[in-house]
Amino acid sequence: MDGVSFKEVDQYALCCIEHLSDELKDALRENLTRICHGVDQASRDRALYKYPATLRAFWDRYSGKTRKTQVGMLGELLSHVVILKLFPGFDVVSPFFNMEEKSIRKGFDLLLYESSSKEVWITEVKSGGMRVGKTPCTATRDLLAKARDDLKGRLAEQEMNHWQNAINAARNSIHAKADFRDSVLEILELEADMAVGQSATAADNNVFLISALFSDVSQRVAEKTISKFTTDLASGSVFKTLVVLSLHKGTLKRLEDFLKAESGH
Repeated sequence: MDGVSFKEVDQYALCCIEHLSDELKDALRENLTRICHGVDQASRDRALYKYPATLRAFWDRYSGKTRKTQVGMLGELLSHVVILKLFPGFDVVSPFFNMEEKSIRKGFDLLLYESSSKEVWITEVKSGGMRVGKTPCTATRDLLAKARDDLKGRLAEQEMNHWQNAINAARNSIHAKADFRDSVLEILELEADMAVGQSATAADNNVFLISALFSDVSQRVAEKTISKFTTDLASGSVFKTLVVLSLHKGTLKRLEDFLKAESGH
C-alpha cells in the first residue's frame, strides 16, 4: 500500500505506516464493516452493518474510553487492516466489536485461520507509545514481551470462558457458507474441552504476536530486534509455532482525526 513499507521474513515481519495515505484510508473504508462485525454480518444488506452506522458505532465506543484503551483500540484496528491487506494466507475470523457490550474484547484480540495449514492462530496485540528513556527498538521489544507473557498465561489457564468467547466470535464472524467454518469451530471446541479437562497449555497453540508502536517513524525499529526476539522465543518452544509482527506508525492524531471526521463528529 502507498505510505506503508512492509518486509516479511520467515516467522516475522515489519510494517511501518509512513503516512496515512489515500490508499490506506480507502482500505479502512472498504474493510471497516467486516473488521467490526465479521464477514457474515457485514455481508447482510442491513443499515446496521453498513459503513456509516459502523463508523458511528466505532466512534461511540472509542470516544468514551481512556487514552490507554484508545491507543489499544487503534493498534488493534490497524492490525486488522494490515493482516487483511498484507497477509493473504490468513483469514480474520473474529470481529473487532465485542458482541455483548461496548467494552473492549475479553479473551483473545483476534482469531486467524490459515488455509494452507488448516489451523487457527491466536493473536495478541499490544499497543503503546515511546516512554522516556526508550528507543523504538526497546519499546517494541517491551510490547512484544508483554504480548508473549499475557498470551502464554491466558492459554495455560483452565478457563472455559476464553474459548467460549472465541467460539461465539468465530460463529458470528465467519460467513455461513465458508468451507472452513466447521474446521475453525472444531479446533476451538477441542481447546475448550482441554480447558474443561484442566489440560490446556500454551504449547498447544499457534500464536501471532503484534506490537503496535505509535512514535516518530523517522526512527525505525531495527529488523535485528524483531529477528532476535522471534528466534529466542521460537527456540523456547513456548508455543506450537509463531509469527511476530512489528507495526510502527507515527502519532495517533491523523488516524483519530480521520475516523472522527468520517463519523461526522
